Amino acid sequence: MVFDLVNSVNQKREIVLACVSDLVYSCRRRKKTKTVKEVIEIDPQVHFANQEGEIDSRHGGAVGSVDSIFQLNSKSIPRRPRTKCKRKFKGGEALSRSKEKLNSQVFDNYLAKIWKSFSKDRKMSFAYLDSLWFSLYRNASTKDKVLSWINKERIFTKAYVFVPIVCWGHWNLLIFCHFGENLQSVTESRCMLLLDSLEMANPRRLEPEIRRFVQDIYKTGDRPETKHLISQIPLLVPKVPQQKDGTECGNFVLYFIKLFLELAPDKFSMEGYPYFMKKDWFTFEELDRFCENLTR
Repeated sequence: MVFDLVNSVNQKREIVLACVSDLVYSCRRRKKTKTVKEVIEIDPQVHFANQEGEIDSRHGGAVGSVDSIFQLNSKSIPRRPRTKCKRKFKGGEALSRSKEKLNSQVFDNYLAKIWKSFSKDRKMSFAYLDSLWFSLYRNASTKDKVLSWINKERIFTKAYVFVPIVCWGHWNLLIFCHFGENLQSVTESRCMLLLDSLEMANPRRLEPEIRRFVQDIYKTGDRPETKHLISQIPLLVPKVPQQKDGTECGNFVLYFIKLFLELAPDKFSMEGYPYFMKKDWFTFEELDRFCENLTR
């Protein structure tokens, strides 16, 4: 009888262990499936909402929605949680340079703050595009919509246009210089600048897509420039200060924009290149102070 009782207990124990094992395996499978659904190709921090609504202060603060723009269910779009603009630590002080990469929403909030700090007269010759537009342009289903948004920005009336780019989880800054320059001009000031705080990632890898992007912008704007002329616009990659870890790229791009707004000449020329855009352009201490001011 004792022997039968022991056997019965052991059998029940084996059944319980088997059930627990199946439950753990099932949970792991569900967790894995959920993770796969959250993966997105163009940017880990991509948020597709608020595009046609022209989200920032440049467009009156209206907010659009994914459903009204792209005619699809927003719940089906994979997203990662947003990080907050400020993160509180002991002493109530905000972290000066976040250890997490900036997502597009935080980036745009900071950029709007930088933009607001300059006078109207200084900003007259400048413009900037939404930080998601280049990524959305790379998607066939939203490409035409993005080009129509850019066309409304009248970038050919500006001396400089900032184009933040976030691809493969890394931020770069593209700057269009004198894109509306007269065809008869002999100053050769029309060019593109690509600023990258991580040269080892090879910023030139973006050139084919950038050139397609530019060709389409000119075409959408009904410009007189020929494809050949547009293809000859120089893409310059100056040697700028480099980040020390894998999370600082967004802060570098914001600082590039601020300093360029302060220092850019009225008329960019190839003779003066690279101007102030050099390896010793700024120090890490200056970058830290800039980030601290942003979070206040």
